Amino acid sequence: MCPTDERTAPPTLRRFLRWSVVGVVTAAVLAYLTVIGYLMANEVQLVFVPNRKAYPVPTDVAARIERIPRTPHGPASGLLWVMRQPAHADAPWVVYLHGNGANLATPENVERYEALGRLGLQVVAPEYPGFGEVNGTPSEAVLDAAARDAWAWLREQGVPPSSIAIYGWSLGSGVATDLASDVDERGVVLEGAFSGVDDRASELYPWLPIRLMVRNRFASRERIARLGSPLLLLHATDDTVVPVSHARMLLAGAREPRRLVELTGGHVHLNRRDQARYTQALQAFFASVFPPATALLQP
Repeated sequence: MCPTDERTAPPTLRRFLRWSVVGVVTAAVLAYLTVIGYLMANEVQLVFVPNRKAYPVPTDVAARIERIPRTPHGPASGLLWVMRQPAHADAPWVVYLHGNGANLATPENVERYEALGRLGLQVVAPEYPGFGEVNGTPSEAVLDAAARDAWAWLREQGVPPSSIAIYGWSLGSGVATDLASDVDERGVVLEGAFSGVDDRASELYPWLPIRLMVRNRFASRERIARLGSPLLLLHATDDTVVPVSHARMLLAGAREPRRLVELTGGHVHLNRRDQARYTQALQAFFASVFPPATALLQP
């Protein structure tokens, strides 16, 4: 005797089976839509990881930091950290844009300010709304505004664009490409850069329509070709936060002159674990984009 299937089952059983299938499918669709709705409603909390912690900055470093309050976001406050070269007031500048889960005082950022300073460069670093000491709610738009305010401050001081480079690390790389696509900077450094938040999220959640969901996209892949200055990409091949494939994609889309230096050390500590090559890459790049300052660029 053959097992009963829907074709041989009584009408009542067939209806039950059909409605069971409909119920399961409906529940699955509702669950899927609920997940999408939750993720879209909580995008800010999922994309941005503001760090409000107060980190101690070494005394000798803190003594060289100028804290400049700004108001680039309407009623919201802003803050710039400025690190000069006292003996070389005309030294080139770097607009440094930090990443997620950090703030201006995070030790990993301080290490990078110091590395740039040892190369004879001056640094201005904006804090993002919602991060560190700056109140507000982060978004791509307000992070971009903070970066533009740092650029505007330099221009207010009379610094020409030919003496300004832009350095973006991790999330800051998306901010950097936005700024660099609209100003006439002298060079761009992207460290641990993604091609877009939506690209990375799609890799992590391929079963979701990420590109239709994400509003804070930081889509560097769409802006990289508009950069009109030399580009240096620094990326660790063992980076598990943002795979090196993202840097390779950006390299392919960028204009010449462009260079990708593949290092080791993960997403955060390539400046420590591959320090010699990290420093050499920066020194060579800045010496090439700021020729008059080459004599200052000694590691």
